[in-house]
Amino acid sequence: MVYKHITATAARLAVLCALLAAASLSGAWYWPFGGKSKAKQSEGVSAPTFGVDEQPGIPRKKTKTTPKKEDTVSVERLETLAKEGNHQAMLALGDIYFTGRAKVKQNYRKAVDWFEKAAELGNGRAMFNLGLCYDGGFGVDKSLEQARQWYVNAADAGVPEAQMKVAIIAEDEGDYVQAMKYLRQLADAGNAACMRKVALFILNGLGTPAPASEAVSLLSQAALKGDIRAQVRLADCYQRGIGVERDYNEMFSWLNMAAQDGDPEAQAKLGYCYQTGMGAVRNTDVAVTWYATAAKAGYAPAQVALATCYRDGAGVGRDLAKAAEYYRLAANQGDSLGEYNLGMAYLEGRAVPKSATEAWRWVERSARQGYVLAELRLGMMYEEGVGTAVDLAEAVRWYRRAAAQEEPEALFKLGMCLLQGRGTPPDRQAARDCFVKAASLGHRGALAALEQLAKSAKTTTTASAQPEK
Repeated sequence: MVYKHITATAARLAVLCALLAAASLSGAWYWPFGGKSKAKQSEGVSAPTFGVDEQPGIPRKKTKTTPKKEDTVSVERLETLAKEGNHQAMLALGDIYFTGRAKVKQNYRKAVDWFEKAAELGNGRAMFNLGLCYDGGFGVDKSLEQARQWYVNAADAGVPEAQMKVAIIAEDEGDYVQAMKYLRQLADAGNAACMRKVALFILNGLGTPAPASEAVSLLSQAALKGDIRAQVRLADCYQRGIGVERDYNEMFSWLNMAAQDGDPEAQAKLGYCYQTGMGAVRNTDVAVTWYATAAKAGYAPAQVALATCYRDGAGVGRDLAKAAEYYRLAANQGDSLGEYNLGMAYLEGRAVPKSATEAWRWVERSARQGYVLAELRLGMMYEEGVGTAVDLAEAVRWYRRAAAQEEPEALFKLGMCLLQGRGTPPDRQAARDCFVKAASLGHRGALAALEQLAKSAKTTTTASAQPEK
């Protein structure tokens, strides 16, 4: 097997557990906006660094001053120790040849030779460095499989960086069991970010089965260590009542802590708490302040929330131009609610030139991300020829997608298409099923359609029961 993602994942060593930003639980929360930041992480590393200047077992000459480290390194002394079997000296020599320190000419091949000798003696750090060399093709032919094997060996030897590396690779490959194995080891060693990551694995049903209460326990430990993202995820658990009793006061406390520390998602959610009175006294002015703070940080869901406040005049003077501005900022980041609302602004001509074509473009982008109201609206636009040519088959396709999310109006419109054979072969029973589902969700039109179907069926039955003359 060729491990394609080893090099590509190097940049994620420092951000393995961030995101939830990414990593919010699918369908788990009541928040009306998303929880991911679009901020990109730069790799910033083109070659491995080893950091072996201070190694146990290697004598150091003590001086009263602090000279440059390369001035105190004796290659001859290290070689003597290495020949005596000191694997730490071998590791140090490998680092010297790799970096070209201590007046030694850089030589990747010699570096690899010393790393191999140290690795053969069980030196975990040397194993990890070998993995990096094979990963980047330093002193050896590049081999991702070889790199992966050395990373695993180093991880099993207890090297934290290797455990993180293997966890990243395993997660990318969908091997959540192996990823969980090493993440747990890092979490047990006190790594707060990995505690959070393990908790998210548990809550999403990845890796080995574990109760949600264990996830909450891990999130609590990480939150108490100051992990801001764990604080936000813990607040989500208290909001939903997952793994712990629902407690809006606890939810608010953790959100407030993370928001004060500058987390945009926490700030946006805190704004929602003030806007709705969830865990706090309702105060739309304070809500807008928090939305604005998160929006300024570039958090798209907060930009959408702030735009809606300007659109509706909630906690701030009504300003359709500012609403459109913030919807556009969010839409340009790929936020589905921002895209949909910007599309609706174009459809209605709210502070932007009225344009059915632009409306269709933005609504279609939102629908492709699965936003149910956009799916419904796109179906209507295809059915009515708004911003695009009439295409009843496409209308039915988008109605089906929205209906699968139990959107009442989409169920009703799909039922009508099935009843009338518009864009799809007629199917009276399927139409009735759609009306029943829509009616159960409170759609009055669906109730009327069911009554009409019942009358039609009764009339047909009566007519068929009349004797022939």
